[in-house]
Amino acid sequence: MDKQGIEKTVSHGTEVTGTSYGNEKHAESVVAHAAAGETLDPIFESNFEVDPFHQQRDAKDNGDYVDFRTMGWFRAGLIATAENIALGILSFPSVFQRLGLAGGIITTLGLGLIAFLTAWIMVDFKIRHMGVMHFGDAGGVVFGKWGARIFGWGMVLKATGLAGSHVLVGQTAFEFMTNHVICNVWWGFIVTIVSIIMSYNRQWHKLWWLSFVSLACIFIASFMNMIGVGIGRHSDKFKAQTAKAPVEYHAAPTHATLTDVLGAFTNIVFAYGGNMACFSFCSEMKKPNDFKKSFAMSQIVATISYIVVGTVIYCYGGDYTTSPAIGMLDHKLGIAAYAIAMVTIMVSGILGANVGIKYIYVTTLRNSPLLTSKSLKAQMYWMLMVAIMWIAGFILSELIPFFNPLLTIVSSLFSVWFVCGGAGFLWIYDNHPRFAKEGDKERAIDTPAKWFFYIFSIFVILISCAITPLGLYSAGMSIKTGYSKGSFHHPFAC
Repeated sequence: MDKQGIEKTVSHGTEVTGTSYGNEKHAESVVAHAAAGETLDPIFESNFEVDPFHQQRDAKDNGDYVDFRTMGWFRAGLIATAENIALGILSFPSVFQRLGLAGGIITTLGLGLIAFLTAWIMVDFKIRHMGVMHFGDAGGVVFGKWGARIFGWGMVLKATGLAGSHVLVGQTAFEFMTNHVICNVWWGFIVTIVSIIMSYNRQWHKLWWLSFVSLACIFIASFMNMIGVGIGRHSDKFKAQTAKAPVEYHAAPTHATLTDVLGAFTNIVFAYGGNMACFSFCSEMKKPNDFKKSFAMSQIVATISYIVVGTVIYCYGGDYTTSPAIGMLDHKLGIAAYAIAMVTIMVSGILGANVGIKYIYVTTLRNSPLLTSKSLKAQMYWMLMVAIMWIAGFILSELIPFFNPLLTIVSSLFSVWFVCGGAGFLWIYDNHPRFAKEGDKERAIDTPAKWFFYIFSIFVILISCAITPLGLYSAGMSIKTGYSKGSFHHPFAC
């Protein structure tokens, strides 16, 4: 084949729907080697500027290729929304109880807007560095190999924590529905096995229908909860409490401790924790820039849902609001709500854990043909990682008596940076003149938009710097209180 023919062959996929996938330098290397008569094996270089999915598509000619870039913006929006909205939506009434009605609404709106703007920055960063497949890669671009390790393992710890958290929530739901018919550890084991089986698909776009069902179920359960507290289908405990004093709700916090306020604030930050998946979703979209539309859809639906559910249930529950709010319902209606919400508990857990699993999968197989292979070996490699993640989450959730405060610690160390501060560093790295590289066009912060994002980037970094120690303090106080009251269970307790 002549050089012109080689160039035509290797350039296939370099430009897709107007978006560069960073393969130009790789294509030039292939041309140079082929023109010199050398044969290249399908072993791929690691490069934050080169998209590994398209790099492998360009090199493979044996048909053994899974095309991961197949997701449109609407399906991406569905999946992102389902990853965000889980049973935690029914904890928002207790958040509003601690922050007050006005405080809860303002904080939810404000943090929702911040999460959207940081996601916008991440998408722009992805477009400039097409080889960035997850937050670990983004950390590598800005901070080098230690940045990649810290952010990458932060994703793994957070995903493992999410898996364990959903195991515990599943246990709580089954215990409520079955009245402790078997040991809780068995319910946790069942949730773990079902989650492993349901995580079979490696591609995000194949999970869109599960995401749709998950959202439908959590909205139905939320409406049942709102209607139930509105028409007086209350639990015996709630009736006994309200018999002593009427239900009251407040616009601002009343009698709230610092720990209460910090806990409520960090709960809202963590509710927008889907930003951690931003790079993972972008990497499997036909047009990565379209994720801005997907995330706008996700944030609008999530923010409205959080505010409506939080406001309505808090107004009916007042200071007697429980978390999750299903605990305010009578037993029969509570069973029905939990039964429907179980679908969401399973699916949202799978989506959250898959973000960390996909990080491990792409990182370990980035230079291997198995990354995009159709083979059973590649699928089994994926399932092995899935099993390890969920089993680790199950064991940690049963072994550590203060698992929920531990999850708060992990979230304070990493989630707040995925949602807020991390994006600030990304924008400054890509736009500030101080970090310009040789060959870059001249940089300057000389427009209103650039000044806005520059100030915003510094602002979210400062927010993260503040929330991290405050969140750690809140978790530490929870652990101290739990031990002083003897409320922590023994490992693997029924």
